[in-house]
Amino acid sequence: MELSTYGAGSATKAATYSVLYLIFATVLILANKHLITETSFNCPIFVSSLGSWFGWGAAAVAIHTGMEPLSHKLTFGEWCANILPIGACTALSLAAANVAYFYLSLSFIQMLKAFAPVVTYFTLVGFGLDRWSARIMSTLSVVMFGCFIASWGEAHVTVFGLACMLVAEVAEAFRSVGIQYLIANKKFSLFNGMYYFSPATLVFLMALSAVFETEELLKGGENARAFREYWYLFAICATFGFAVNYVCLGVVKHAGSLMVKTMSQLKNVVVIAAAVVIYGDDVSALEIFGYAVAVVGFLFFNHAKALDAAAVRELTKNTTAPPSSSSRARAAPGGGDSGLDDSARAPLLAKTLPA
Repeated sequence: MELSTYGAGSATKAATYSVLYLIFATVLILANKHLITETSFNCPIFVSSLGSWFGWGAAAVAIHTGMEPLSHKLTFGEWCANILPIGACTALSLAAANVAYFYLSLSFIQMLKAFAPVVTYFTLVGFGLDRWSARIMSTLSVVMFGCFIASWGEAHVTVFGLACMLVAEVAEAFRSVGIQYLIANKKFSLFNGMYYFSPATLVFLMALSAVFETEELLKGGENARAFREYWYLFAICATFGFAVNYVCLGVVKHAGSLMVKTMSQLKNVVVIAAAVVIYGDDVSALEIFGYAVAVVGFLFFNHAKALDAAAVRELTKNTTAPPSSSSRARAAPGGGDSGLDDSARAPLLAKTLPA
């Protein structure tokens, strides 16, 4: 795979999508939490599918009415090979994160999410979509240390709840790799991405829901009452689930999947405060200190990524500068141009830049 690169005009779009992600994701988390734990509808996996159902419908309408062209036409075999694994990771991430609401406090779940960029960074480097940097790794070590302190200070932690969050974060990291490769590198449009990703996610979410939630889903009368009373929560989970998926793809397209994780930390602070006010979550001083350490680590991480990006741009500028006529003559017999194409240049950047 190649290193992901972004155009000069991506900064404004990335900032816009990031702010929208911060707002939409906060609302979605609070709605999910309330619907799953404060009502009689005890089907967290099914709830996690609502955004994908809405998103698939919206993308299908946009594409089949001509509002959005289908820029990439995939065969069923290509869809299975390239999209279905992303759907599996997305489904596992959504389902495990929603199940964790039964076993961990909302505030502690948000603190654990501070560890997600660490997993994502290692995964991106492993697949060649980002480059290894000792400077970046040192900042992520601070994040890991802060998460460890926060976990140590949690009074109501359960092993199963921690396992759910670990599964969710690892699955999310692999999902991020696949989405970044297709959206940023292969230039899928946002609606094209959702048109293909959503059904792949639903295949696995519906299978998981059928296996683990059939008994709850068959409680027709009780579920009907819950829907009548809390219809607005179902609507929020569906529409904002779609909105979060859409703007998340926008952030990945214009800034990369690690930026999504960075924005998530700002969102986590808001959600933690809301959890204390709305649900009365008991947050210890040690948890707050640990999470503060993790946030400081993220500030250093953002600075390190900015320096890294600047170095990449500078080296790209140097390697893409048009060679002089004399250098072309020396570089290739007969005066031919031996300049690197994009596929060769990305690995060169990774090897040339200092760690």
